[in-house]
Amino acid sequence: MESIPTFKLGESYGKMACERTWKWNRSDIPFNDYDLWYVWRGEGRLVLNGEERKVERHQCYLFRPGDRVEAWHNPDQPLLVTYMHFETENAHRFLTSLPSHCDFISSFAFEAYLDRYVHVMSFRAHRSAEEAEMLLRLLLIQYEREYLSLEQAVPRYRNPHIETMTKIAASIRENPAQAGSIADLAKQAFLSPRYFSAKFKETMGQTIESYIIEKKIERAELLLSQNGMTVSEVADALGYPNIYYFSKQFKKERGYSPSKAMQHKKPDQ
Repeated sequence: MESIPTFKLGESYGKMACERTWKWNRSDIPFNDYDLWYVWRGEGRLVLNGEERKVERHQCYLFRPGDRVEAWHNPDQPLLVTYMHFETENAHRFLTSLPSHCDFISSFAFEAYLDRYVHVMSFRAHRSAEEAEMLLRLLLIQYEREYLSLEQAVPRYRNPHIETMTKIAASIRENPAQAGSIADLAKQAFLSPRYFSAKFKETMGQTIESYIIEKKIERAELLLSQNGMTVSEVADALGYPNIYYFSKQFKKERGYSPSKAMQHKKPDQ
């Protein structure tokens, strides 16, 4: 697999809501650089080098030097897109290995990087150019990863709940003590508890119950080994009803008691 090389960032970038009468006609003007073009919402049509396809949300295009493009959209469902132009001297082989188009199934991290890129390029703070190039590298890694996952997964289909489940999983990781009940989490996803549980397992590869326990125990181990908290304090902080239930669950997950975790204190990072 090709390593990610370096890039020269272009001055043309942004996140833009296309006007009702918007159209894009470069059929007679080929690209002279690269352009990463992502669709947040809306629908339309795009012709790339003579091949026409439907444009819809969560699609990303990688236009290359020499590409000829025509595009238009439904004025009642206008496009919202992020675009970023860039050049390179040593990345042509890597970029050629990527497809010109990718439908994102999991777009959460990719969209966060896109927004950060536009912000960094718009508000030129200290070392912003370095950060922006790192973000572009991350975007291309995500692009490659999504493309490979689509190729390798058989059968592969669009799961409309992936983004929701990813966000809920992230909130649990951030604050396992306040994860809430399955009924509460299902309400966040606007699903029944039973269907929510099934979709969470399908997306994350484990049950919601086991995921919450895993994240609580990970946090507990950190608090015990690095923060100098007692077993009782950690059990209380993570919302366990009593120290005995916490100790039993911790030992089941880790194979040793929480008091033993306290004996393996790590130096402050």
